[in-house]
Amino acid sequence: MMTKIILYVLVILTANTIGAVSGMGGGIIIKPALQIFNWDSVLTINFYSSIAVFTMAVSSTWKQLTAKNHVSKTEVVELSLGSVLGGVAGDISFSWFYSQVGDDISVVAQMLLVIVSLIVSLLFSSGHIKPRHLSGMPMMIGTGLGLGWLATVLGIGGGPINIACLLFLFGFGIRQATIYSIVTIFFSQAAKIVQAFFSGNIQMIDPFLVLAVMVAALFGGWLGAMISNHITEKSILILYNLVIVFVLLLDIVNMVSYLVK
Repeated sequence: MMTKIILYVLVILTANTIGAVSGMGGGIIIKPALQIFNWDSVLTINFYSSIAVFTMAVSSTWKQLTAKNHVSKTEVVELSLGSVLGGVAGDISFSWFYSQVGDDISVVAQMLLVIVSLIVSLLFSSGHIKPRHLSGMPMMIGTGLGLGWLATVLGIGGGPINIACLLFLFGFGIRQATIYSIVTIFFSQAAKIVQAFFSGNIQMIDPFLVLAVMVAALFGGWLGAMISNHITEKSILILYNLVIVFVLLLDIVNMVSYLVK
């Protein structure tokens, strides 16, 4: 049991530090990393990941706001509203899918969707696709809705697809996109956690492990935001792309191992 707690804490601390710097939220690393140990079901891992990512988002958002980074309150509210609705819809969607097909197919389906989203994210962030520079409340709410739904269904808390979409749709700089991504993650994961409590899908959760996860995530979010405010946008973009490639390879290995076991 102690080995499990130590490894979970190390994974979450590392992932959330990287996630806070890059705006990915950490879930994109946490989920495939915890699946390697094969100690919990996909629903349980999703819940631990959501707790970690939500806690990181609280810590990171507070650190970013106190650093006085430019954030439009109107756009934050619009994205957040869409994220809450998307988070609830995503949790309902995945719970229904899980009840229909079970753990094995759910794991493989999530892995495939994550791999596709990672490839799309690399394309959008490559600079070879011209940003659209869209704006307006319907677009912001709709984007938040889509990102919140996708993040929750994939169980990765937002991940690279948030950054890629914000760069492509609105033409944000990478630093601004990471801040908006973390805010979106905060609200989508909050909605998912509340939904999980009401749905009764958390019977196998260890309260002590949840506490350890939250402490590691809190420190990781604070540390990542501090690092983000002291490095260049180019460094953030390089880290973002490196993490995508690493997690893409990790997910492919995970999926192959899962299919041949």
